[in-house]
Amino acid sequence: MKEANKSGIKIIDFGSSTFLDERVYTYIQSRFYRAPEIMLGIPYTCAIDMWSFGCIMAELYIGYPIFPGESENDQMSRIIEMINIPQPHVYEISQRRGKFFTETPGGDYEPIMLKNSRDKLRKPGGKPLSLLLGDEDLDFLDFVKKCLEWDPDQRMTPDEALRHIWILKGLPPQVLVHHQRMHNIATPELPESVKVARD
Repeated sequence: MKEANKSGIKIIDFGSSTFLDERVYTYIQSRFYRAPEIMLGIPYTCAIDMWSFGCIMAELYIGYPIFPGESENDQMSRIIEMINIPQPHVYEISQRRGKFFTETPGGDYEPIMLKNSRDKLRKPGGKPLSLLLGDEDLDFLDFVKKCLEWDPDQRMTPDEALRHIWILKGLPPQVLVHHQRMHNIATPELPESVKVARD
């Protein structure tokens, strides 16, 4: 949502929001922005919001959703095609892994991949995020990648996002100084171009 007389953009719609100790929904988040742990039946945390945020940031950059799944299985195929397969411990804690993965005789898991719009079978890691976002801004690519981490415990937190170089280098000098003080960010974390602009 954007107000006509202001430059700020706000992300709204908190219809399924709850307090941390009130995880009552099993079907949450719009499919295009749904974190994999929701689909896999893994107990979720606030990290699901960072996944959605990463999807939104990428969409704002390229102009269309990065995971426009037609079903949960299609959604998972698209995620695996871009992010590759999850770490083994993610399978182990998943209650719904059988819906998206088949167990091999050796005890490993293989993803059930669906075909794309050109009737070609999607491949794990076959369409990396870098292919979609390009390499014009590697800091932005890193920012989105850290939001789209399979393991919720390894996913970037809001505090880490506020300290990420992509955020810091985009702040006007006066705002940057205030931001550094507010979040206790040391000057050495900033690139030279930002430090020079600030001085």
